[in-house]
Amino acid sequence: MPAPLLRFAVFVLVVGCLYWARDVLIPVAMAVLFTFLLAPLVMLLQRRHVPRVVAVLGVVLLALAVVGGLGFVVVTQLLSLGEQLPQYKDNIKEKISDIRGLGHQTGLGRARDTVTRAVGEAAREAERGAAPDGRSQRPTPVVIRGEATMPLTTLPAALAPWLEPLSRAGLLVLLVPFMLLAREETRNRLIRLIGFGRLAVTTRAMDEAGERVTRYLLTQSFVNATFGALIATGLFLIGLPYAVLFGFLAGALRFVPYVGIWIGAGLPVALCLALFTGWTKALLVIGLFALLEAFTAGVLEVLLYSRSAGVSEVGLLVALAFWTWIWGPIGLVLATPITVCLVVVAKYVPELEFLWILMGDEPAVSTEIAVYQRLLAGDEDEASDLVERALADQPLERVYDEVVLPSLVLAGRDHARGRIDVHEQHALVDGVREIVETLPTPAGEAAPAPPETRVFGAAARSEGDAVVLLMLRDLLAPSRVALDVASPELLSSEVVRTVREHGSGVVVVSALAPGGLAQARFLCKRLRSSAPDVRILVGRWGGGDDVEAMRQVLVAAGADAVGTSLRETRDLVLECVRVRPEVASAQVA
Repeated sequence: MPAPLLRFAVFVLVVGCLYWARDVLIPVAMAVLFTFLLAPLVMLLQRRHVPRVVAVLGVVLLALAVVGGLGFVVVTQLLSLGEQLPQYKDNIKEKISDIRGLGHQTGLGRARDTVTRAVGEAAREAERGAAPDGRSQRPTPVVIRGEATMPLTTLPAALAPWLEPLSRAGLLVLLVPFMLLAREETRNRLIRLIGFGRLAVTTRAMDEAGERVTRYLLTQSFVNATFGALIATGLFLIGLPYAVLFGFLAGALRFVPYVGIWIGAGLPVALCLALFTGWTKALLVIGLFALLEAFTAGVLEVLLYSRSAGVSEVGLLVALAFWTWIWGPIGLVLATPITVCLVVVAKYVPELEFLWILMGDEPAVSTEIAVYQRLLAGDEDEASDLVERALADQPLERVYDEVVLPSLVLAGRDHARGRIDVHEQHALVDGVREIVETLPTPAGEAAPAPPETRVFGAAARSEGDAVVLLMLRDLLAPSRVALDVASPELLSSEVVRTVREHGSGVVVVSALAPGGLAQARFLCKRLRSSAPDVRILVGRWGGGDDVEAMRQVLVAAGADAVGTSLRETRDLVLECVRVRPEVASAQVA
């Protein structure tokens, strides 16, 4: 069987097992979730010299007491709410009438009323035509009533809907303490199952997955509990009954990303519409939820989340849809921690790397690759935005060396391998030139002082060499060193003549990899023979060859020094013109 078909068959088999075995897998997944949540408290007690069994039993009993107490209060208020809702049917009818009246005011509402009246008239005409006397001959409904059954015979049917959730809850309560007791043993068995040959990878994956899931659960539980308490307090102050119930539901539903908060807001808004006349209370509740959600997302989560869960927003939404389809509403709650574990495992397992690439929150490509890709696509605006965002976090010399310069190197390599043609390469070089010329630099923020020294820059071979010299010119400008860049179309003899006419004591030869080494070597020989007193510096940018061997070749050809980065070449130029590098660095910063 071909490999793609085999992978698809395995995927279908896994999805089928997840669906058909959900009665067992859901309690196990929830038990693992509670184990991650309660493990830090158990370890804290153990560090206080509490025996493990006592610590586990104490933490589990405490959790059961909290859940049972909240459940009792919520169920009590829910039953009371169900008994009182029929008393407010008049308010409900009034709100429905208001909404219908709003719909009737529109053209669509009037058209709907016309269609409704026409259908009613047609139905009445049909009934009059069906009977000679004009009366409707509708069939008389017949209701068959069975004999009264004994209460004992209805007991199994009454208990049947509760058996499945009770069995799941019982399995969950049994699994959590045993998982907490055998935490290290379970980890060791997983390591043995995967194999000792992958011990380092397995250890890193398990530690990162456990750390991320535990951090997510603890932080999210605290944030949601705070949110629920604030909602309950606000609803109580507004005057809405059952504030504890709706505060609990708001905090619990907030575990469902993006949509849970608004589901939780819809319930108290609907109750306001049923209980109170007018729309004031409902609008206050909507404002309360919007204000507290903005505070929670903008303040609490920013302060408490040092790092994200590791899943992108799009990936999380896809995971929510998938796990809801497989496991129903419980899948909404379990989707985030399960997806976090899968993404972390996929990060370390080559066969599952596609999951980490598709769903992880780390950038899929580095900044220099993204800039090159956008320039190759002709989108110079986005490429410029990427460079400017990098410049906001990094100094200019680092952005030039690590973001902009690699684009020229990649273009040269792809052209040498036949992946892009000469026109695409020229367009990309022009795009880099435009970015360099329009990029805000420290020298362009204020009027620089007149240069004290002028040096000469020559391209060894191509237009790309000249563009790199423009970057070097920006790095030298704050030190009051002007770099005059010659046209890349000049022949080597013309470059030598221009150097003599320029009168500079320092010449920088730019040689952008790949290739260009022979041209730089030839130009160095011509310069050395015709201008022996000139200091010749070679910038060998992005070279993948042997650095020491390359240095020896260029020095033998007449170069005084060779720089492999813009920062290094800048420092060599400043040393030649007797400007201290540390002073220049301070001026750039």
